[in-house]
Amino acid sequence: MKNLEGKQFSLVRTAAPFLRTVAAGAVFCGAMAFLGSAAVWAQADPLQIHTTEVKAIEIHRQIQQREDRWADEKSELQTRYQHLQAEEGALVKEKAALESRVEAMAARQREAERKIVEATRIGENLQAHLESVVAHLEETIARDLPFLPDERAQRIDEIKKVLVQPETSIAEKCRRVMEALKVETEYGHTVEVYQEVIEIDGLETGKPVMADILRVGRLALFWRTPDGGTVGHWDRSAGKWLPLPGASRRHINDATEMALRQRTVDMVKLPLGRIAVQ
Repeated sequence: MKNLEGKQFSLVRTAAPFLRTVAAGAVFCGAMAFLGSAAVWAQADPLQIHTTEVKAIEIHRQIQQREDRWADEKSELQTRYQHLQAEEGALVKEKAALESRVEAMAARQREAERKIVEATRIGENLQAHLESVVAHLEETIARDLPFLPDERAQRIDEIKKVLVQPETSIAEKCRRVMEALKVETEYGHTVEVYQEVIEIDGLETGKPVMADILRVGRLALFWRTPDGGTVGHWDRSAGKWLPLPGASRRHINDATEMALRQRTVDMVKLPLGRIAVQ
């Protein structure tokens, strides 16, 4: 350790003359530069010196103005950059929301298209089913008792026209068919009296007569002349209007008056005959 310190001290002692020489040279150069500068300024024109100073001040002012403008532009650009960043974030969120809405709308559209296809398929099947129901209803009416023939035939014809109309919705077609079925069903548990001109087989006059028709559900049809003097019924097996013996006159007249609400409801004995299953 002592040897190392001795060597360092020797090195410093060796380098000291060289450092003094360098320092002396630097001082000499600085002195010469000062003397040269002093000599130049001593020889220069004062007006030229003033002009040079003014130009230097102007250049400094212009540089300061540029730096100020650059600082202002930098601040403005930073503010705009921050605003653009905020707008970008808002646009990204809005884009994500719009994409979600578009996807939801596309899903609803696909579901609507599926329902349309399914509704079309169901409508086609339902159309065929309704036509089959109307055909069966028409056959049933043809085999049924011949009451209100014009009204029932007209109802079937109107439904057939509706079924072939392409502009009529399947819902409206269903409604019309269901309405007809409801009316035909109600005939089975109602009683009514209406007037109709009928041809009676076995009647002495041999001419059609105006008669009061008594419908008892879908079980039987009875008729009587307006004065109640002659009565009869519809014979299913024969398919004709036939007269009945005088013993049935009172019962048919009483039942007719009850249906017309001209008499209080009471028990009556009607010749319904044998009920056959169609």
